Amino acid sequence: MLYTEINFKIDLVSAALNHLQFLEECDNPILRDEGILRQALHRYQHFWLPLAAKYYNKILEAPLDVAWVWHCHMLSPAAYCADCIRLLDGKIVDHTLDRNAKSKAQVLDETRELWNKEFPNEPFEVELNPSLVNPKYRNGGTDFSYNILEAAGRQKEFGYQVSLPHYRDKKFLESSLVRYKKFLVLKLEKPKMFIVPCYDIDLLWHTHQLYPLLYKEDTEKLFGKIFNHDDSVTDRNEGSKLFNADLATREAWKEVFNENFALFGAMYRGENPLGKLYGMKTEEVTALRTKSANLVFERVEIRSSPNIAGKPRLRIFTGVNTKQSQIMATLKGSNKVWQEKSLFNVNFDTRSVNCIIFSLQECTGWACLGTKTTVAETSFDMLPVLDSVPFHHNVTQELSTILPGNLQIDFKVNINQPKPGPILLYLKAGHYERAVMPEHLENLWGPIPLPRLPPGTDNWCEVASHKVINHRGAVMFTCRLIHSQPLLQSAVHVFYQDKMVAVGHLVGTDQIPIPTQVANRSGCVTLNPRAGERAVLIKNHKGDWALAVGRWTGYKRGVPGIAGTRNQKGRKGVPGSPGTLHLKIWTMSERAMKEMKLSYDSNIYSMRLQGALVDLKAGLISVDESCDNVAESLALAFSIALLHVLCQPRPQGWEPGQSMQPAEPARGARRINYVPSEDLAFVMAAGFLMATPSNFYVREHYGDHACAGCGGGGGDIVVNDFTGVDCGSIGGGDVGGG
Repeated sequence: MLYTEINFKIDLVSAALNHLQFLEECDNPILRDEGILRQALHRYQHFWLPLAAKYYNKILEAPLDVAWVWHCHMLSPAAYCADCIRLLDGKIVDHTLDRNAKSKAQVLDETRELWNKEFPNEPFEVELNPSLVNPKYRNGGTDFSYNILEAAGRQKEFGYQVSLPHYRDKKFLESSLVRYKKFLVLKLEKPKMFIVPCYDIDLLWHTHQLYPLLYKEDTEKLFGKIFNHDDSVTDRNEGSKLFNADLATREAWKEVFNENFALFGAMYRGENPLGKLYGMKTEEVTALRTKSANLVFERVEIRSSPNIAGKPRLRIFTGVNTKQSQIMATLKGSNKVWQEKSLFNVNFDTRSVNCIIFSLQECTGWACLGTKTTVAETSFDMLPVLDSVPFHHNVTQELSTILPGNLQIDFKVNINQPKPGPILLYLKAGHYERAVMPEHLENLWGPIPLPRLPPGTDNWCEVASHKVINHRGAVMFTCRLIHSQPLLQSAVHVFYQDKMVAVGHLVGTDQIPIPTQVANRSGCVTLNPRAGERAVLIKNHKGDWALAVGRWTGYKRGVPGIAGTRNQKGRKGVPGSPGTLHLKIWTMSERAMKEMKLSYDSNIYSMRLQGALVDLKAGLISVDESCDNVAESLALAFSIALLHVLCQPRPQGWEPGQSMQPAEPARGARRINYVPSEDLAFVMAAGFLMATPSNFYVREHYGDHACAGCGGGGGDIVVNDFTGVDCGSIGGGDVGGG
């Protein structure tokens, strides 16, 4: 049978989009709680299915908790049909994905009325709070032949696998539909074979099953029985049933269709990272912020000071540590006490100053002709005081300098409505060391899917830990960079205190499609290996947070000039260009792409990201007042620096540790243009001179058309060869090399 002979009565591409929307709505930790699920199962069996069977000719809309367990039940189509027939007097309750959000909401309202009429003492929607679950549900069973509770755990993993934006692209889904039909043909050809689909096929297969009556009709027509779906096999280790079935499926697909089964952007992505990282609390983020407040001084007194013969004059400054910044007031008088309701005031902003400096001068002589000599100086650290005052409050405090010395100042100050400012973070780089980091230990790597090395092979890595301090000089974060050439993997770990709060790691074309696979390239993240693109996936406690794709663009080798001779005219040289880093950043919550080309050619090494300013050269991050994604911004800054490290071209024969700065030019020679990577704090901290799985390394070891960062989740390391593969236009001046 040809796959073109298979036709469905439903638009599976449009239905798949609605399916993805439903999976997104159900991507909630609450729907993983066992008590909530058991309560939902009780409501599903005893209220929902009888109601839906009574109104058999209508397809009703279920409340979210019930809809989720119903969804999981339908994904075992043989058990679902058998359970419905047994429990509902021979009826199979149907389901649809044809409704848009508006019509779905309308049918939900109609269903609510029917439920309330049928079960007036049972709420249609319940508060999804584990503490409110009736204890009788926690140990309750069901009459279903299928373990829906276990299935719900597996389905949360499926939703993650198909959550990247290309799964919503029409061209990608149309290709998935063709491959789903081929999948059915392969099952017809090899009926006894356990066939393992890629996730593009699996999405269409699941979508088809969510039309239970049509799925039953279609598959009985093809196979003579319901084509059942078994997702209970999850062990992916070498030698497992799933591992062996995957290998067999690849061989059979090649045999029947003469094409590769594995598809870019459709392979296993590793476990859902939801809940595997620590989420910083609001108060922890707030404590990092700088503050600004209007300080109104009401009283200043020189409590003790050196003896002076002349007239005292007290000058008061804002300052940074012991360095004077801005003068606030000059107080004169012989009584050493100055007091009034508003003696003087100043706007004190902790992003630029941290203390008040008092400087006592002795004035002798007549007026402007006299001399002024500083006899003593002391300071007061205002940061702890401002930190103790809540935002937008007014507090009056009486304070005193207590630093050692012979000058003591007492002062009374009103701290007027502190306002939050940006979070300032400064990089204090550590050193790289070589270490063995076993790839199977998640407590070392965090939620990063890794391939397995051959037995007996040590995973030698380049590892560095960098401190990140705040405006007070306190270490707030530790950022760890890991480079593994054996695994072709680089990773960024961000720790708040001792808790891992964000990670970034390389991903390849196993997770991300190439540009020619999608129709809407601005609405999807794609990877063009032939242009030397590399991608970093950033995760937080909620799961995937952002994808950053980088490539080096504009690189051009110079051509030296040729001096003229008596018989031949000389030729002018052509200057080269070092190029720059081109970035595409996709933020999951915004579902939007930001594209930028860094201004290295203008000697600008800072960039504005969403909610943060990053200075690659100074090693500074300023996180805006409105942004709470502090750890994520740190991970993104290091990920961008990592992309610079991996993508910048290297000269032939380059070795780790070898400087890439050009030699000083001879007198009169023109200086060679270059990117001063070794002067960029973040880039050096990301391992610019270390042994990394850079484009240069991959091309040297695997060939000019190889793609790294592929494979993971317990399988083998995969390096794809893109010779002859149409990846789309590379574009002017792009380089895929090192």
